Amino acid sequence: MATQHPDNANMPPWSNGDIIQGDDEVYEAYFSYKELGIEEVMWDAEGKDVDAHVVRKLLSSYPEYFKERKLGEDIFLTYRIPNPRVEFSERKLVSEILESIATSYDVAKEFHGYGAPPIFEVILPLTSSFKELILVKRYYERVVCGKDSIRLFEDTSVLEWLGETNPKLK
Repeated sequence: MATQHPDNANMPPWSNGDIIQGDDEVYEAYFSYKELGIEEVMWDAEGKDVDAHVVRKLLSSYPEYFKERKLGEDIFLTYRIPNPRVEFSERKLVSEILESIATSYDVAKEFHGYGAPPIFEVILPLTSSFKELILVKRYYERVVCGKDSIRLFEDTSVLEWLGETNPKLK
């Protein structure tokens, strides 16, 4: 597994500034897969602005590579989310990041023509209890996927309006 830009003595040649951010981070993930042969990249959403559209950007920027190597099947992208117990000011990012898993699923399904989840695991740092992991799982099941059954209007549910939320947990 590669992490995003570990500490280096020098900035990599593909970086566009003093700090690696934005589209440079997306390129870094692609570079890790293609040039370094990395099978899994940890996408760090902890303690910084994170691009929740990384899957869309990877697929649209490097379509030939990702037609050959499918995210979630051949290579993997794993989100590292903030731990709400420890990172109090970052805790609301958990909902954004977990929601982006469903959006990434739809983007990848459209790109590949079938529904294999490009992201299906997350890393919860600084975990001190099994309960913290269960909270992440249940939030995804009950809030992210569970909203499909909410009725927004007498004849329209979230499912009918936005489409089914996937991937479901097994």
